[in-house]
Amino acid sequence: MSRILIYVFPGLIDMIVASVMFVCTVRAAEQKLSPSAVANLVTVFSVAYMLACITVGRLVTQRNTAWMLIGACIAIAAVSVGFLAFPQVRAMYPLVFLIALAIGFFFVPFQVFMKDVDQATSRSVAHSTGLYTFSWSTGFALGPFVAAYLWTHLGWEKCHMLNALLAVLAGGGIYLLKHHASAPGAPRAAAEPARNGQASSRYSRMPDLAWMAWVCGGVGALAFALIRGILPSSGVAYELSKPVQGAIFFIYCLAQALVGLALCRSRFWMYRPLPLIAFGLMGIAGLVGLALARTPVAFYAAALTYGIYSGSGFFYMVFHALVHPVKSARYISINEAVVGVTGIAGPFLGGILADHAGLPAPYLATAGLLLGAVAVQWAVHRRHTVLVSSAARRPAENVIA
Repeated sequence: MSRILIYVFPGLIDMIVASVMFVCTVRAAEQKLSPSAVANLVTVFSVAYMLACITVGRLVTQRNTAWMLIGACIAIAAVSVGFLAFPQVRAMYPLVFLIALAIGFFFVPFQVFMKDVDQATSRSVAHSTGLYTFSWSTGFALGPFVAAYLWTHLGWEKCHMLNALLAVLAGGGIYLLKHHASAPGAPRAAAEPARNGQASSRYSRMPDLAWMAWVCGGVGALAFALIRGILPSSGVAYELSKPVQGAIFFIYCLAQALVGLALCRSRFWMYRPLPLIAFGLMGIAGLVGLALARTPVAFYAAALTYGIYSGSGFFYMVFHALVHPVKSARYISINEAVVGVTGIAGPFLGGILADHAGLPAPYLATAGLLLGAVAVQWAVHRRHTVLVSSAARRPAENVIA
């Protein structure tokens, strides 16, 4: 039972990520920085995160994951204190860069650690992916929500104090639970995977579509970063209070989290064209809604709609990386590097578009990109319909097709 507690840790760390980016971008927007200058905080974060993911992908092994995670948590706590020591707005850029480096050294090793822990149980890859998506998305939902409350009542400094505490708690928890990851060469638990083995053999017949996840999931990640970079400027322009802005991010990421949890018992929708089209249309509708929104209720509805797509998109990316029996560690690092690259491009290009064409323009342009991505997904997945249908006819314990 204690194994499932490992999924608390990505939630805590992403709560820190979302809190840091909420506080920094809103502080920058309130200082009347341009939309591009505000969004570039997310760009700086993503540059550092990408560099860290590329580096850690070459360093991470089964033996060193737990200690790498603990070291990352210590570094996150230290930089969180740095935001208090250097409160100037101009200091946020280097501090955001440093905390992103530390966070990059957390998420790639964690996914390797997670897969290793779950290999000693009967959990399927889809189950692990769903719990992971639920965890980090819940953290992203709570981060701005809690930060907005603390900021309003106690000041923005308390947000960074809480972040430092959360990082210490995550590092301590990993230390206490690291024994659940199998030692290199150690035999797996006796009950190892009747179900896990069935799932592995079933998916071994499926095409390797990690590249498709990087291309099309990358568009979803681009939108995720763009929204984080542009929405604070939208909030100031349309006079949305800090709690309302926090609630928008909360609804968005909570929807993403609940979709991830609901997909835990997935079987084959990740290979079928029609579910991917349905999720994609939700994403397009959500982005158009964000472009047209002017009131809190309209922003809430658009955030909920896009969050449904976003949950499926991140699940799709993580699943197709984890499911490969040999290349999963490499694929995970590429996944996170894609998140880093799109995190650079989304806020940067979105900020330029907002400066020159108005705040709705970035959302509408990304909706157009997502429409193209959904069309490509449909064409690629349609080629594998017969293979997927054949595999789906096998008896299985998972139920969501």
